[in-house]
Amino acid sequence: MQKQFYIGADIGGTHMRTALVDRQGNIIEAQKVATDISLGAQQAGRRLAEQCRRLVARSIELSGRVASIGLGVAGKIDAGKGRVIFSPNLPPMNNYPLAAELQDQIQLPVFMENDANVFGLGEQWLGAAGAMQNWIGITLGTGVGGCLFLGNRLWNGDGLGFSGEIGHMIIDANGPVCACGMRGCLETHASGRALTEGARQSVTGGTRAGSRLAELCSTRTLTAKDVYLEAVRGDSTAIKLFERMGWALGLTIGNLFTFLGIRHAIIGGGVSDAWDLFIEPLRKSLADHCCMLQESAMIILPSRLGDNAALLGAARFAMESMVRGKRAPGN
Repeated sequence: MQKQFYIGADIGGTHMRTALVDRQGNIIEAQKVATDISLGAQQAGRRLAEQCRRLVARSIELSGRVASIGLGVAGKIDAGKGRVIFSPNLPPMNNYPLAAELQDQIQLPVFMENDANVFGLGEQWLGAAGAMQNWIGITLGTGVGGCLFLGNRLWNGDGLGFSGEIGHMIIDANGPVCACGMRGCLETHASGRALTEGARQSVTGGTRAGSRLAELCSTRTLTAKDVYLEAVRGDSTAIKLFERMGWALGLTIGNLFTFLGIRHAIIGGGVSDAWDLFIEPLRKSLADHCCMLQESAMIILPSRLGDNAALLGAARFAMESMVRGKRAPGN
């Protein structure tokens, strides 16, 4: 019997990752390239198609076939038309038919979902969610994504193309301007971009002249990892930026726990690798902002799958979409 595989793809603000996955959730082969969205949506779409072709060829080498492709994309999407409607962290993708075009190029069914939602599907399938019925998922990357599971099912709201957009909850009406155009979103305090922009502002303000942080800003593109490494070395500005991250996450999660009457959250994404720098400020903020639950009753867990959560979730989404007879774009 021919082996059946699925391709999972995670399209983020910084990186584009794809993987060939079997029905048991084993990653057979994975690829990662820079998204380089500044080169345009069509260019990104072509590189995504190239990655998928390589994985299709690999499946044939293994005497199998790719049944379908699942895409996780940051932003608001129209899954039925295979179109990205609005993506704050991938603006050239706005109104771009990414899934529909990939389907035309690869000639395989392509199913698209929000990237944080597929992160959640991955954690539910093989990760930290385990037997949890109700929980919040948060992804910390270039931006901040979120998902919500209620009764062990992904919450999709009224089918408007977005749900669980925790990164664009306003926590400080006078805060920094967000990529979405609003001011004071969680994303402006708790994302990779928030870390680098916060560091640059400290240097521009002259408070860190002569510091290594100032040197990094002046000699090359500053990354969230740079800010992390400086915090580990004891840089006070970098440490405060992670403390701000923890405060913002605790405030947001505490409000959602109070509103929803739940007590579990899973945090993933590349920036969550700095867990030790923000988890204690997060727990303190959570205790300060949630009066309905004792601190010990609120459970915050790191992703068990790491970078693979969204890839596995996207593959799982592709698998389930085929089983349910879901229509791919244009069909």
